[in-house]
Amino acid sequence: MRILWFTPTPSLAEDYLKNTPMNGGFIKALEKEIQDKVELSIAFYHREELQFFAYGETIYYPITQNHNSFISTLKKRLLNEIEPISDINKCRDIIDIVQPDLIHIHGTERPFGLILKYTSIPTVISIQGNITAYEQKFFSGISWLSVLKYTNLKSWFFFNSYLSHFIRFKKQAIREKAIFKLSKNFIGRTNWDRRITKVLSPNANYFHNDEALKEVFYEGKWEKKLEGTLNLFTINAPNIYKGIETLIHCAYLLDQNNIDFTWKIAGLNTNDNLIYIARKSIHKKLSKNIQFVGRLDDRKIKEHILDSHIYVAISHIENSPNSLCEALILGAPCIATNAGGTSNFIEDGNDGILIQDGDAYSMAGAIIEMKEDYDRAINYGINARKKALIRHDKEVIVSDLLKIYKDILDKKK
Repeated sequence: MRILWFTPTPSLAEDYLKNTPMNGGFIKALEKEIQDKVELSIAFYHREELQFFAYGETIYYPITQNHNSFISTLKKRLLNEIEPISDINKCRDIIDIVQPDLIHIHGTERPFGLILKYTSIPTVISIQGNITAYEQKFFSGISWLSVLKYTNLKSWFFFNSYLSHFIRFKKQAIREKAIFKLSKNFIGRTNWDRRITKVLSPNANYFHNDEALKEVFYEGKWEKKLEGTLNLFTINAPNIYKGIETLIHCAYLLDQNNIDFTWKIAGLNTNDNLIYIARKSIHKKLSKNIQFVGRLDDRKIKEHILDSHIYVAISHIENSPNSLCEALILGAPCIATNAGGTSNFIEDGNDGILIQDGDAYSMAGAIIEMKEDYDRAINYGINARKKALIRHDKEVIVSDLLKIYKDILDKKK
């Protein structure tokens, strides 16, 4: 079976390209498991012009991005451009070379799904996030007025403010709706993405396939006694809809209640403009107990999860947050906002605690509740780990995906 993937990252070819590790670790994990079971090719965006190359058992096809220079990047930001429609011609050329039996597109955020206008080859799209739904939650916790007031001069000067991000978001959402109308086959993993698919593509086939996690998170098990300071850990991206203002407010409330804690946040730095915007928008000082640890590799993230007493997911909108899934499979007690597909991974009161997104008071209360009854928190982690090991079983995931491929091909015949 000859399969062509279109992905947002180079996947396992990162090592070959000597790239700094990026997002999309679940794609790497899936490729590692499936590459010896199909004839796999992967097309992906890359900043440099490269010929296709083989690495391991996969053949890779870089799609050169046209905005490589500093000036072209500024121009793109100034005009709030997204990927040009001309990139589809590059995708079509790759399809002509590979001649796949089936095309698998990872995500609806990039333009790859538009190739459905130009090919009759059976195609399926995996849903990662959903820009159309995310757009509705973009200014959930921080208003556009706060962004306007508190964005620093550097971001305005380089046309890189969150208001610019929102304009590009809206353009992506328009394109995403077109992709949903074109596609007849989707792969998802949550009630949230299944329901969105029913609205955006009512006649499409929807297949369930869970995600493989990165290798390191299948190894080891969380065990942490509560002694002394309460250690909290969160992974958060520098996106305005990811709920950092809720965390800052929650930490303030914990301070007001004299809770002895440290809260480490990966993915952000203290001097990020988002932190200033969030803090000013809610008129709260930054707790001295918050520590921003920046971007971390997988092993460092795992170390922080294992060293924490509670993992806290704070986003206003998600589909299936990888960081939460990683904490759950290690067996850490988790608190998460009931956003998007999160309720598929935590049963409130059994595997962890779910709270309303943006509710700092409930979040602080949940943390105090776990601290006061830590045996129950430990049991949450035990229950969550049992389910996660089944949900993220790589052999089952690959087997299910191959069945999906076969089902689509059989229907085409």
